[in-house]
Formats: sequence, C-alpha cells, structure tokens
Amino acid sequence: MEHLVIAGSILLAAAPGEALPTMADVPALAKAAVARRIEVPPSAIHILAAKPSERMPGFVVCGRVDTGTITDGAGAGGGERFFVVIPGNFAILDQDSKGLVDSYWAANHCE
Repeated sequence: MEHLVIAGSILLAAAPGEALPTMADVPALAKAAVARRIEVPPSAIHILAAKPSERMPGFVVCGRVDTGTITDGAGAGGGERFFVVIPGNFAILDQDSKGLVDSYWAANHCE
C-alpha cells in the first residue's frame, strides 16, 4: 500500500502541464504556504534563507513570522520560525513542534 501512495505522489508531481518552480518563484510560494497555515499579512512573513535543497529536488526556505504588536514598530515582540519545502508547499512552524523546526533548520544550515 505504501508503494502505491509513493507512486501516486510521484505521478502527481510529474504531471505534465505544471511547471517546476524556479528560485524566482520560491519567496512567493513560501509566503503563500505560511499564510495558508496562519492568518498574517504578507508583510509579517520574513524569509531568512531560500536555497536549493541538498537532500531532495526543489528548494528549502527558512524564516520568521512577526508576532510583535503593531505598536512596537519593529516586531520586537518576537517571532515564530517556519520551514517550507518547495515544491510541495510543506510548511512547519514553531507552534507545530519547536524541536522539529530546530531539526530542519540545523539540517539545512538556516542559521
């Protein structure tokens, strides 16, 4: 059964008609993936690193979402980290698992 799921995923990813994303597409795709997870304005999503993945086809993106109040002016209230895989638009956040974000950030040299 696992082989069928994997094979189906590969077929969907390789479906004709859908262009593979380029590095120029990555920031917008990453921001859209994060925005689907949490409701924040695009200006609150800050990409710290976007680069080709060393482990799989595509790109990885690391960043922070401003969680500071509007009155502090610089987002000094802190931020929630995120990690996104493109294509696939897989986004994880600190709120999902801080340890998981730590692992992805370390494995992909985000800091």
